[in-house]
Amino acid sequence: MSPACRRNTVLPPRGCPGSPRCAPSASLGKTALVTPSTDLVRAAAEDVLRAIRADPAFSRTGHLRVELDGEPVFDRHLLGPEASDVFSVTKSVLATLAGLAVADGLLPDLDAAVDAWIPTAGTPSAGVTWRHLLTMQRGVQVGGEFDSDEVMARPAGWLDRWLAAPRIEPPGTRFRYDDGAAYLLGAALHAVVGDLYGYAEQRLFGPLGIDSPDWLRGPEGFVHGGAHLRLTAADLARLGRLWLGLEPGVRIDPAFRREMITPSSSGGPPEGVAYGYLMWIGDGYFFAGGWAGQHVVCVPASRAVVVVTGDPQFTFGPPVSDAMPSGWRPALDLMRLHLLPLLLP
Repeated sequence: MSPACRRNTVLPPRGCPGSPRCAPSASLGKTALVTPSTDLVRAAAEDVLRAIRADPAFSRTGHLRVELDGEPVFDRHLLGPEASDVFSVTKSVLATLAGLAVADGLLPDLDAAVDAWIPTAGTPSAGVTWRHLLTMQRGVQVGGEFDSDEVMARPAGWLDRWLAAPRIEPPGTRFRYDDGAAYLLGAALHAVVGDLYGYAEQRLFGPLGIDSPDWLRGPEGFVHGGAHLRLTAADLARLGRLWLGLEPGVRIDPAFRREMITPSSSGGPPEGVAYGYLMWIGDGYFFAGGWAGQHVVCVPASRAVVVVTGDPQFTFGPPVSDAMPSGWRPALDLMRLHLLPLLLP
């Protein structure tokens, strides 16, 4: 299998054997609070580490960090750079920036078409709304020649290429995981705020104490809304705290934040759980997810954030390549097995 194909191969999610509370599903509902034992949580994190080291399928796991009530109780770096590519976790960061733009009065109507902000006229994406992009319900072909690797191999014209993806159903009909939707959303938001990276520095990264992270820019000059932001595990934990409402210095629009972690659809691959606004939603928890084992898991009941990262040694090439072993698994599987039962009511 080629590196490009491996990059888009995703194993089905695995729940916690014998524990229906840990199985992926689609509800947060009203949260009953729980205060987990710090000692038990640390012991469970050690169990995760032992399982990582015992199974080559988890050999590219880069970092494990666990926080309770905003305080780290376990933090272990295993391999790779401290600040690494978080791949599609970037999408959840993009949704956060959209929520900040709503709070700032820059994005008043999510059901308005993005046509005024990006050149959709005459393309199959004409008429798609902000909400269609946030929920990945653009109604176009994904994968194949519109796969991220294929589009990004082009020296120019990424936006035009993703705009050209053929319409296969009306927007809003169903979820299809769509890197192009995130790229279009980033382009439109960039046009609204003036410069998306500068806006992120001012409204998100700076206030959270995230130090000017690297973020890939596309050939059109704006950052890639769907991937290739580089963050540390501590940075990801800061974002998790924000998504839980534990960072009062950064204010996402409250209604937007609720909708961000409320299912807009039953979702589907690659994570196999419900989907909100560029965020995955399980039973009692929600998470940002990216290829090669990047996950930021937020558990409202215990005010817990669990960060796991992977180090795929990905290179753009051409051709693209990585060091992920055949049959690799994300450490999220082990987190669901060992840690999550302690964090849920």
